[in-house]
Amino acid sequence: MSVREPYLPIGPRTLLDDDFVFGRREEMAELRQRLSARKSFVLHGPSGSGKTFLLHRVVCKLPEVLYCPQAASPQLVVHSLALRLVELRDRYTKSSLRNAQAVKLKSTISLRGIVLEAVRRGRYFVVLDHLQGPAAALSADTRDLMFYGETPIIAVARSAHMEDLGFLTPMFPMRAERMRLSNFGHPEATQFAEEIACRIDLWATNLPEFLERVVDLSHGSPGAILQMLRMARIPRYRLNGYIKSSPLYIDFRLGWHAVNAW
Repeated sequence: MSVREPYLPIGPRTLLDDDFVFGRREEMAELRQRLSARKSFVLHGPSGSGKTFLLHRVVCKLPEVLYCPQAASPQLVVHSLALRLVELRDRYTKSSLRNAQAVKLKSTISLRGIVLEAVRRGRYFVVLDHLQGPAAALSADTRDLMFYGETPIIAVARSAHMEDLGFLTPMFPMRAERMRLSNFGHPEATQFAEEIACRIDLWATNLPEFLERVVDLSHGSPGAILQMLRMARIPRYRLNGYIKSSPLYIDFRLGWHAVNAW
C-alpha cells in the first residue's frame, strides 16, 4: 500500500492522511461536545498519547480557535495569540496589527492589551498547548482571558496536577473540567502498529518480532510507536532486510527524552 511520505511527529503536526484517526472516535466526540458547551477544561495525558494530534483534528481547524503551541511563558502565549488574530484578520486587531511583522515590533505589554480586548469583543476559544508548570504571571493572564472575555480555555498538559498545570491548577478544581487521554491498551497498540506499518510500506524479514517489541517498549504510546516505525525506514537501522531494533530503540529514547522533557 503506497501513500505519501508521512509526518510522524512528536509535536503539533499531523500524520498520514488528513482523515486518519485510530481508536480515538469517542475522544473526538467528547472534544466536540465540550466545544459546543463552551466550557474551559484541561486535556491531559502522558507524552505521546495524542493530545496535540486530536486538537489539530478537531479543534485547531476552527476559525474561532486561538492556538498557542508552546505555552511556556506569558510572552510566548501573548505573541502566539496575537499572530493567530492577525491570521484570522480579527476586526479589532487589524488596525494595530496589520501583519506578523507588526506583532514582532510591539512590546509584550502592548500585545497583551490588544489580545485581551480582541478576546473580549469576539467569541474565541484559547488553546494553551504544552503547559510547563506555568508560574503566577501566566496564570494571571489566563484568568484575565477566562473572566474578562468569558473565553473558554483548553489547557493541555501531561497531568492535571501541580507539576504540569502549575498555578493554573486551582482554576480547574472539578473532575468534570478534566479530560484524560490515555495510551492504548496492548490489543489497540498492536493493531495501531500493524496499521501504520502497512500505511508507510514498512517491510522487514523480522517485522512481526519488531512490531511486537515496539508495542511492548512503547507502553501503548501512539506517538512512540509512530516514531519508532518511522525510524525503522532509515537505512542505518537496517541490515540485509532486518531491522536493528536495539540501536534504533537507544536512539529513540535519547530523542524522545530530549523532545518530551518539558
